[in-house]
Formats: sequence, C-alpha cells, structure tokens
Amino acid sequence: MTRPPRAARHLVIALWALIGLWAGSAWSQSPVVAASDTPAPRVVQLHGQLEADRILEVHVDGLTAWSLKPGHAPWRLVPYLDGRALAGLYPIAVDLRNATLQFHLRITPDNRSTWDHLLSPLTFGRPVRFSVGLEQQDPFETRFTLEGGQAVLTVLNPRWMALAAFVVLMFAGAFCALAVRTPLLMERVVCAQGLPALRFSLAKVQLALWFFVVFGAFLVIWLATGNFDTINSAIVATLGISAGTAVGDAYIKSARPLATQPPTEPIPMPGWVLGRFFGELVSDGEGYSIYRFQMLAWTVALVVVFLADVYDDLDMPSFGPELLYLLGLSSGTFVAHRMPEVLRDHARADSVAPPSPAAGPWPDSSAAAPPVPHAAPAASPWGRTS
Repeated sequence: MTRPPRAARHLVIALWALIGLWAGSAWSQSPVVAASDTPAPRVVQLHGQLEADRILEVHVDGLTAWSLKPGHAPWRLVPYLDGRALAGLYPIAVDLRNATLQFHLRITPDNRSTWDHLLSPLTFGRPVRFSVGLEQQDPFETRFTLEGGQAVLTVLNPRWMALAAFVVLMFAGAFCALAVRTPLLMERVVCAQGLPALRFSLAKVQLALWFFVVFGAFLVIWLATGNFDTINSAIVATLGISAGTAVGDAYIKSARPLATQPPTEPIPMPGWVLGRFFGELVSDGEGYSIYRFQMLAWTVALVVVFLADVYDDLDMPSFGPELLYLLGLSSGTFVAHRMPEVLRDHARADSVAPPSPAAGPWPDSSAAAPPVPHAAPAASPWGRTS
C-alpha cells in the first residue's frame, strides 16, 4: 500500500486543526450570544407616591426573563434610592405576568439610617434616582435618574404639614394672647417703693420655650417619618429640669406670702418691649445677675442645637449626662439665688405700713374710705378686687 505524499498529509492535518478551532470558538461564544438575546431588566414605570409608609408599584421590563435564571428571586428585590438599598424592604406582591412589584415603603430598624439620609435636611420633596435590585448588588437600569427628575421623594406631605402648622399656630396664638393680656409669663414682685408690680419670669419663659420647641419637633418628625415614638429619656430629663425650675421658683415664693396691702387699682401689665423683656429676664431687684444670664445663655444654646439636630437628622437629639448635669446645675443655681430675691421683696413689703394682727393679712375694709357712689370695683389680675 502506497502512502500519500507528505504534503497531502500536512494539508489534511491543517484542515482538521482549522475545523477544531472553529468548532471550539463557536461553542464558547454560543452562551454569550444567547445572553445578549435576553434584555437586561429596566425600571420603566412607577405607580403611587414615593413617600415613607406608602405603597409603591414598580414596573420592570424583562423581570420575567430575569427571574428564570438561577439565583434570581424577585421576592428578594429591594428598592434603591440614590444608590442606597432599603435593607429588608422586600416586595409585598410580585406579578411576573405583568412584570410588577409592590413595596410598602416602611421605616424599619434595618433601613432607618438610609431613610434618615434620604429625608434630611427637611424639605417638601426632592428628586431621587430610583431603581430596584438584589441587596449588595448593582441595581437594575432605570429611567428614573437624577437628571430626568421624574422620581420625587416626598419628605413632608403639604396637606398634613398645613394641618400640623395650623395646630401649632393655634396653640401659639392662644399662648401669645394669654401672655399679652394676662401675667402668664410674669411674676408678682415688690418694687422699691413697696408697691406690687409685675415682671417677666425667667423660669416660666424657659418652660414655655422648651414646650413649644419639643411640641413642634415632635409633629415635624412624625409627619416626615411616621414615627411617633421619638421622645427619649434626654428630652424627658430636659423638660423635667425646666419644669422643676419653675416649680422650685413657685415654692420659694409661696413659702411666705407677701403681706402688702392690695392695690387700689389693678396692677398694670408691662408692655412687651424687647429691651425690657430681656432686661427683666437677666436682672433681679439688685440689677443684672450672672446666674440669670448663664441660665438664659445655656437654654438658648441647647435650643439651637436641638433645632439643628432635628433639621439635619429628623430625630430628637440625645443630650449626654454631662450636658444634662450642666443644665441642671444652671437651673439649680438660679433657684438657689431666688431666695435672696424673695427675702428682699418681703423686706420691702414689711417697710410699708403693716396690717394689724386682728385684721388678718389684709387691712379691714371697713376702715378704708367709702367708695365713690355707683363706682364698680376694679378687678385685680390676682383674683382680688380693690
């Protein structure tokens, strides 16, 4: 048997080698071609309001084909806002036939830090990039980008915010009307001439200021996050210190009632002049006092820190124990120095003609001059008539 020429053998081997290379290349590229035929999932439509504690329906093109691949579970998808995953916020409903997902945008302990970042600082709404995806993986492609501005996250609902503002303004208006017309923020003192007078009380102003600050912050945080369990122990301690200051001040003044004669006319209400208001807050009968000034300064500083923290983080700040000790020390110093002020008031009251012991704390009305006929008695803001 004759062998084929060497050149022919080399040609046959080369042909078989080319066929093998072509077959291997086609086999290795066949999965890539098949994968390219399946479009990547893409978020194309949203139904509902993008707001905390709302139901949102998301339409994803290619969701059905994506779910057929191993390891792709649509029930494990979570929303992505500005590239941040809302951890643990899995769909409450999946419809593969219509390629839709439903999410309840709840705030949970797992995603609270993400929500705090998304909702702060306070505003009514801001555009965000919205998508869905598996946790700790890249989210799907989306048409809701920051450039398009088509997905707007509602931070404060305008309707609920208007209702909350109405409630706060209603209470604030009633409070201001009472403060202007009555001695709501004032205390009764004795002036240098021994006559009773009214002046602004630092303890009452501090208590009123903390009440409205905490009350307003509570409503704003509830409107933005839906969370009403926001009052922490530090806030309770702060309110307790301000309330204790007012109670201690009232107790010192009530230990011995002033024995001055009732005025023949109602005690005039001082005008709400800004200079007089702040002047009386930081001064006593002897002039300006450092303990009143430092108490007012620390109160204003903590209120500013409180409001800034609520605005940035949408959460009640947690004052440390050292800061609470400092506030308590400031208030305690104020209460301790109130005793000399009260003693000076009593000394001035005693310098006036004292009432006789048989007549009781007030002079006998029978010894007074007869009233003018048909003249109605004037009402005193302290519950007595002159």
